[in-house]
Amino acid sequence: MSSEIDIHSIHSRERLAWAVFLVSFGLCLIIGVSTPIVVNAFLQNATDPLVATVQANRGTVGITAPSGARSAVLAGDAGEVVQPGVTILTDATASALLLIGTQTSEETLLARVRIDNNTLMELRTAAQPRFAWSDAAQEIWLDLDNGRLRLTLLDNLTRPVRLLITTPQGTVTIREPGQYSLEVDNLETQVTVQSGSAALEAQAQTLILLPRQRATIVNEHSPSGPLTPERNLIQNGNFNNLFTNWSEFTWKVELADQPTGRTTIEGVGGESILRFARGGMGHADVRVRQSINHTVSGYTSLRVLLSFRIVDQSLGVCGIQGSECPLFIRINYVDENGVNQIWQHGFYAVGEIDDNTTPDACISCAVVQSRHEKAPLGQDYFYEVNLFEELARQGTPPPRQIESISLVASGHSFVTEILEVALMAEE
Repeated sequence: MSSEIDIHSIHSRERLAWAVFLVSFGLCLIIGVSTPIVVNAFLQNATDPLVATVQANRGTVGITAPSGARSAVLAGDAGEVVQPGVTILTDATASALLLIGTQTSEETLLARVRIDNNTLMELRTAAQPRFAWSDAAQEIWLDLDNGRLRLTLLDNLTRPVRLLITTPQGTVTIREPGQYSLEVDNLETQVTVQSGSAALEAQAQTLILLPRQRATIVNEHSPSGPLTPERNLIQNGNFNNLFTNWSEFTWKVELADQPTGRTTIEGVGGESILRFARGGMGHADVRVRQSINHTVSGYTSLRVLLSFRIVDQSLGVCGIQGSECPLFIRINYVDENGVNQIWQHGFYAVGEIDDNTTPDACISCAVVQSRHEKAPLGQDYFYEVNLFEELARQGTPPPRQIESISLVASGHSFVTEILEVALMAEE
């Protein structure tokens, strides 16, 4: 009897030992296999935030943090760094810039988002992989509730960027550097691709937009397009092809013993920038011009778009005659009566208007013009106007034909950088 008990006890211990061995071996296999998978998943998916900065282009821009705290950014203020979950609101008198990059320098900028007036937008995500060996893309997610955006995804990408924009009507995905615009209201989303490509998705349907194409998404409908987009009458307006299509003029210097300036196109952070730079005494000016020679009488809209920075300026406003702005945009055209006309708009960054010393317009220029416009010194600034509406506001006949467009820099010492100029015509 005792012998049978001993044998049974031995078998029980053997089964227990085998069970412990098999469980330990199984755990070892699980740990050996799962640990690299978990570590790799962490290395691939761990993220750090991108740097997102809001600047006021005009007026007062409202910012609401995820916590509900509210703040405001005024034109001319330093930009405010914001976190994902922030809501950006512009009213009828305000516009803003959202700059997203790996750091706060121009060289590391990934996306520039121009936020028009009457726009409500949320920054949902702005993240980059934490580790360099991750294969994941950098992620930017915007939620555009209403209003208008014009965005540039830069071409300085060391790794891909996935830019997602959700609207009440659908989703727009951008993976390719280029220029895009979106307009959203309570009825539809309108997307235009100037360069690059975008995928529009709604009602389980996807539409791919290529350069110079447009599409719409109406409530509870699939994307419709491609449609005829606005036409940009300016070629090489972002200077990616250097001075192609542009005529570069010689500097004019008032004092013979003073230096001229330099007109260059420089690559900064994946963008080509037209740069006028001069240091010296007395007046100097320079310009670049593009011939257009295009009839516009059949168009319903003709929008002038300009993005630039005034980096340095020595004169207050635009000088004592109002004729020395560090930047003028000037359009030569023939009006509907067959009369040759010039429309121009001046920009400055330093000084205050004084009718006796620094007038708000050029008093020696025989042109159609509005008051000079002040831009924040050293900050990106964008300007947009419907030329038809602007000329009607000033009581001037509309253009029949656009002959040329010029970018003019003038003053004593100044540095002006132009990122983009466009003349968008819509039938």
